[in-house]
Amino acid sequence: MKRGICIVSLCMAWLSSYGQTIIFKGELLSNNALVKNYTITIDGNPATTNESGVFTAAISSNTSQVEIKTSDKSYIILYPLGGRVLIPKNPSLLTQIVLESFQSSGQIKSYMASLSQLKDAAKKGQSDTKALQAKIDSIAANLKKLGYSNDDLRIARERQDGIDLFYPEISSTLQNYILQAQTLMIAFKFIGVYAFVNVNALTQYAQTQNGFNQAFEKLYVNYPTYSKKMDDYWDDPSLSKAFEGIADTLIYGIGKNKIVPLNDLKNQINQYFQNQIPDKDKDKLKKEIQSQIETQVPAISDQLIAMEQRVKEFLSRLKN
Repeated sequence: MKRGICIVSLCMAWLSSYGQTIIFKGELLSNNALVKNYTITIDGNPATTNESGVFTAAISSNTSQVEIKTSDKSYIILYPLGGRVLIPKNPSLLTQIVLESFQSSGQIKSYMASLSQLKDAAKKGQSDTKALQAKIDSIAANLKKLGYSNDDLRIARERQDGIDLFYPEISSTLQNYILQAQTLMIAFKFIGVYAFVNVNALTQYAQTQNGFNQAFEKLYVNYPTYSKKMDDYWDDPSLSKAFEGIADTLIYGIGKNKIVPLNDLKNQINQYFQNQIPDKDKDKLKKEIQSQIETQVPAISDQLIAMEQRVKEFLSRLKN
C-alpha cells in the first residue's frame, strides 16, 4: 500500500512540474543596434520587444530549445543559425538574437553581385560562367534556408538588373558634368588672356560652352528619374537624398547661379571686337572682363574640385 502511495505521489509531482512555466528573455540586435517594438514568434507564439529591445515569453519549464522566426520580411535571423535557440539553464539570463535586414543582408548582396558578374562574364565570352552559376545556385540555396522565397530571389534579380542599367548612366552623367564644367573654366581663363589678341579664341570657347550645355541639360532633365530609380533599385533611402543634394548643387548652386552668368562676359568680348563701344572705353571694358574672370573663375574651379570629390564618394557608395 505504501508503495502505491509513493508511485502516485511521484506521478503527481511530475505532472505538477510539467505544467510549470518559466520566463524566457531575449534581446534583438541588428547592426549592433537594439531592435525596438518588433515582433517575433517563439514556437509560433508572438513576442514583442520593448524600448530596450528586450522580449519576454512564458514557456514550459521542460523546454530545452525553441524556434524563433521573424514576423515579417523586415529582417531575417542571422544568429543563432536557423533561429533554433537553446534555453539557458538560468532563466534570468538574456539571450541575444541577431537580425539582419531582409533586403540588404550579406547573402542577398553576394547573390546580386554574383548575378552581375555572370552577366559581365557572358558578355565578354569568358569561360568561368559555369563556376559563377554554381556559386549563384549555392547562394540561392542558402538564402532559401534563411527564409527567402523564389519571388524574393526574382525581386533581387530585377533590382540588380536595374542597378546594372542605371549605375553607368548616373555615373557618366555626374562625371561628365564635372569634366565639362572644369573644361569651361579653363576656357574662360584662356579667353581672358587671348581673346583680346585673337578673336578666334571665342570660337574655341563656343565649342566648350556647347559641351557644358549638353552635360547640364542631361543632368537637369534626368535627375528626377535617377532619384526615383535609386529608390526603386537600391535598398538605401539615403542615396537618393545624397544624389538630390549633389544634383541641386551642380544644377543651381554652380550651374545657374555661377556659370551661366559668365556668359555675359563672352557677350561683352563680342562687343569689344564688333566696335559696339567707343575706342576710349575699350581698355576699361577689357580690364573689367579680365578682373571678373580672375575673381570668379578660380572660386568656381575650387567648388568644382570639392564637388568632384563628393561625387566620387557618392558613386563609391552607389556601386557598393
